[in-house]
Formats: sequence, structure tokens, C-alpha cells
Amino acid sequence: MILYERISKGLADHPDSLIGNLSEKISYGRLCDLVDDKSRALTMALDLQRGAPARVGIVRRNAPAYVSDFLAVLRVGGVPFLIDPALGAHEIVTLDTCCGFDGILHDGSAQLPPGRCVVDCAGTPLWLPADQASSRLPLAPDTEVCRLTSGSTRSPACIEFSGSAVSAAAQAWCSASELNSADRVLCFAGLYNGLAFNTSLIPGLLAGADLLFPAGLPSPSNIARHLVTLEPTVLVAFPAAYDHLAASQLDWMAQSRLRLALSSAARLSLQTSVTLAQRSIRVADYYGIAETGPLTFNSDPTPGGGQGYPLPGVSLRTEGVKDGIGTLLAKSRSAGTRYLNYPGELEGRFSSDGYYRTTDRGALLPSGELQLAGRLGNSFNLGGRKFSSEEVENLLTSHPAVAAGTAAVVSPDGGRPFLGAVVVRKYEVDPVELRRHYLARAASFKVPERIIFVDVLPTNGAGKVQGSKIEQLLLSYRDRD
Repeated sequence: MILYERISKGLADHPDSLIGNLSEKISYGRLCDLVDDKSRALTMALDLQRGAPARVGIVRRNAPAYVSDFLAVLRVGGVPFLIDPALGAHEIVTLDTCCGFDGILHDGSAQLPPGRCVVDCAGTPLWLPADQASSRLPLAPDTEVCRLTSGSTRSPACIEFSGSAVSAAAQAWCSASELNSADRVLCFAGLYNGLAFNTSLIPGLLAGADLLFPAGLPSPSNIARHLVTLEPTVLVAFPAAYDHLAASQLDWMAQSRLRLALSSAARLSLQTSVTLAQRSIRVADYYGIAETGPLTFNSDPTPGGGQGYPLPGVSLRTEGVKDGIGTLLAKSRSAGTRYLNYPGELEGRFSSDGYYRTTDRGALLPSGELQLAGRLGNSFNLGGRKFSSEEVENLLTSHPAVAAGTAAVVSPDGGRPFLGAVVVRKYEVDPVELRRHYLARAASFKVPERIIFVDVLPTNGAGKVQGSKIEQLLLSYRDRD
């Protein structure tokens, strides 16, 4: 297994580097001991004699145990499936049905489907399925990690990555960002997410950096407490965390040791980047997508600038250019192989010469820097969480009282963006009942915050729902709150 061998070298070369948070820290040396214990427990609990690698889901919040779980699965030759703990019970059941998990390591933060039993795996509960799947879609021969995305498919898609692809992403990031063993990385993104996985977890382990993964929310006071106490050199967080920091009146930022602050998943606002730059924090707003890994980086970011320059091994181009803006295509050595549970769909998004057609629009400036300019219409991005409009619309009509529905992410002037839905009812039902139904089936961020009812959805002459009118309805409803 390519990935485990390379990570093991990083651990062995830096036994005194730390991983943890304010309440718990362990050395890389101690991490290796925990991985040994968990790999033995996994071997005993799982049937590893079937020839195929064990498929083990990991559903837990950030903690040192997350890393030891992940490495233990790799150690026994298994394939870890990194799952967002915010997913609903129905979504996890669907994933299990499609992917056929041999077990799920968890911390109790997610609702798991009924299983045969839960056993202890060296301190981590291991869920075992009631029935072993008799037939399941095969993994690609070189798959070593599976991660999820729902920005481009009807429900969470499981992306298969080879060990070479994951290693290439980490090595390119280490090279561009100059990450090394002297760094202390403070990451507020979940380890299942590409922001954490591709800029912190794997690069950090390879480089021997200290890795700090708080479990709490990235409120200004929580970020401040970690920055002051832990003195990190690299801060990794979603745009919303930087928005909160910029709006706070905290005066500790000028004394921080940060050499690099990273943001991704959505464009950072100009106001936020200017405010933080005035406080000696310049945020590098890089670009990456789940299917291809990280794509750009700028070591010298400026407020209002673009999303950086292509990483080593990355090539970008645009098509369908109008007024200088086109659909982005990306080619990288870190791309996923396929969607396990959507056969053929990922492969169909690559051009004949290996470029992935993204759902993002932008321009490549004469300097070579990427400047994002929005997304195509079939996907949402809410606080760094990407999911498809079709996924939400299917969720809306899963309630028997809903005849039709559509959704949109809208941004009131001066307010935070929110997901809203416009629904046509078959019979009387209130928004509270609908939200309760949806929350039992999907991650909370996919459940509309606002639901309004209409007799008929606004459509154009071709029968297509008019997105602009949907947004107007949701904004006017918000104004009346």
C-alpha cells in the first residue's frame, strides 16, 4: 500500500511531532503504538481472509483517534471511507447499501443503520453489519482511500482514490506551501473534508508537522484561544470562520505566529480579506475540488486577488468563454479514479485528454493566476458544503404531502446566505413537520432553513422553473420575518 508506506516514513522520521488539540496531545511515536493496537483489533474483528480489502467507514469528529483509526485501516490493507458525521441516518444506510461496508469506526456522533453488533476496537467502537453483502460493486485495483462528495450527484458519491493520487496531492501541497516539520497546523475543517485532508492531514503527516484538530466550532473566541495557546504557524478554516474573525474586535491577531492562513470551498469576501490583512493575517484563498484534489495556491496573497496559481502537476484551462469567463477544466495527478456508487459518471466528466469538467466558472489571468467567477446552476455551496440541487429537490418530494419543490441558496443584503425551498403541497402540512421529516433523512445543511408554500412553481415558456423568481420569493419571505 503506497500511502501507508509513505506516511509511516513520516511518522518514523518525526517521532516527537504532535497531533491533538487543547485537551489531548500525543506524539507521532505514541500514534504508531495506537495504530498497532487498532490494526490488531481490526484484524480480529473483520474477516480479512476474503481476498478483497476490507471496506471500513470512519464516521467521527476531529480527534487524535480519527487519525489512528484511519491509519489502522490502511495498515491492515483496508480501504477507509471518510464519511461526514453530519450525514443523516438514511444517507448512511444508502451508502452502506451501495458500498457494502465491512465495518464502521465511529464515536457515536452519527446515526448508524441497525447492525449485527458493535465491538470495541482498541478504544473506538466498531459497527459490524447484520449481513455481509453477497455482491457489491468492486473497487478499482489501486484504490486506497474513498472520500465523499455530493456537489455533483443526486446523493453522496463515493470517490475512489489511488495511493499515488493521494500522495501526489500531498507532495504538491508540501512543495508549494513549503510545509515542513517546523510547522504547527491548526485546522478547523473536518478531517473527512478535502480542505483538511489535502492541506493538513496527509501533507502534515508526510512532512512531520504538528497537527492540531480542534473538535469545537470555529467561533472567534475558540480560534483565538487555540492561536494564543498553541501558537500555530498555519491556520486552515472555511470562509465563514474568517468572516467571524474579521467581524470580531479581538486584538491578539497581530501577535500571532501565523505564516500562512488557508481558506477554500467558497470565495473569501473582499471585506473579510482586507480587514484581516490590516490585522497582519493574509488569507490564501486556494482552489480545489473533491474529484481532482487541490489545484492552486498563492504563497503571497493580496486582498481581492484570485485563487492562486496551478500547483505542481496541475493544468487548468477554460471552455465556452464569454466576456473572459468560461467553464473551468482541470487536470491533475491527484484526481479520483471513479465514483464507486455511480459507475461511469465520473469518467464521463473527463475530456479525451484527461481534463475534468468542473461546475465552476472563472478566468485564467495573463499572470497565470485563477480568478473564480461563480458556479454553474445545478450545485450549491453553503459555508463550504457542496451539494446538488437535484439532491435537495429529491429530498423535498420524499414527503407524501409535497407534490413539487425547488430550492435555492440566497444571500440577503448584509445577511448570511441560507438554503430555502419553495413547495407545492398536495394537502395541508406545516414547515416544522417537513423539516423534521427531512432532518431524519439528510444532513442538516441540506435541509432548507426556510420553506414557503405556493400553488404552482413559477416557470418560463419552456416549462423550466425560473430561478430568479424563486430567489425573489425566498428573499421577500425573509424580509417579512
